[in-house]
Amino acid sequence: MKTTWSVLAVSLGLISQSAVAKLGESNGFSGEIALNAAYASKTSNLTNTDDEFRKYTGGQQEDSGALVLPLGSLQYTFGSQSTHQLFLGTSRADIAVGTVALEAGYKHLFSDRTKVSISFLPTILEGKVWQDPYTMDARQTTKENGNAYRLQIDNIAGSLFSLDLAYGKRELDEERSGTGVPILSPQEAQLLNRNADILYGKFKMMLPVNRQVLLYPALIYTQQDADGNAMKHNTYGAELSSFMSFGNHKLALTLGYLKRDYDASNPLFDQTRKDDEWKAFLAYEYPGIFYSNDVSLVAFAGAANSDSNIDFYDEKDWITAVGLSWKF
Repeated sequence: MKTTWSVLAVSLGLISQSAVAKLGESNGFSGEIALNAAYASKTSNLTNTDDEFRKYTGGQQEDSGALVLPLGSLQYTFGSQSTHQLFLGTSRADIAVGTVALEAGYKHLFSDRTKVSISFLPTILEGKVWQDPYTMDARQTTKENGNAYRLQIDNIAGSLFSLDLAYGKRELDEERSGTGVPILSPQEAQLLNRNADILYGKFKMMLPVNRQVLLYPALIYTQQDADGNAMKHNTYGAELSSFMSFGNHKLALTLGYLKRDYDASNPLFDQTRKDDEWKAFLAYEYPGIFYSNDVSLVAFAGAANSDSNIDFYDEKDWITAVGLSWKF
């Protein structure tokens, strides 16, 4: 459940992400291991690929269940002033196309507090999808693959502004969208091809309210250059994150809105697709349990709702979880 992993990472990232540019307390290895018990639900006609959903009956297809979600990261900090870092693990920030995968890269802290990170995400778009989501026959699954490359520039020239850029490529082993629909010609089915190059950009700034509250407004843009013109789209969005600390309690709330405009008319539904998506995440951390400052109780909840002018593409998902995090 890729969206579930995205909710999880954003929530944890909001709790623990430092507002000050800093690579590590000292040189050497550091990291974190988190284990969470969660319950999640996703309603989607495209990505719920369990056997019970092979036959599309025209209704919304909802999949829910309990999950055990492990996360981890490992960093090695080095240099005379701890200004270099190699890192490996699951990302804590909003990444490429809103999902979480293994990330490996290098980070450098400059003297003016600018922090530059370059990373490679080899599994960010991996998953299982339908070969042809639109056929009325029993649907077959295929593997979705993709790599992504990411550049982050935080505290640009010592300022409160940051930039996050990424490029990703989505490739399906067997892309057959529309080929099982008799009323579509091969040329019309090609308009539904999902293989794509994806560009992502996020510009944000930090707004300190007081010593306990920080705000991070952000603007987001994504371009999906799909092989099928009806699947090409531009996404425009905005996000507001609030970080709050009250004694030993840490809270984070993120609200986001995305608008997707597609390039060409969908040959199946005879209209050009438009989506409006709302997201909300609430996270809580209480460090210092079990008499250790390195162990924290974490809990979070998140929900997302994508409303399309074509009902077939409507999606909803939510997650709630509680777990422990250990830093070393």
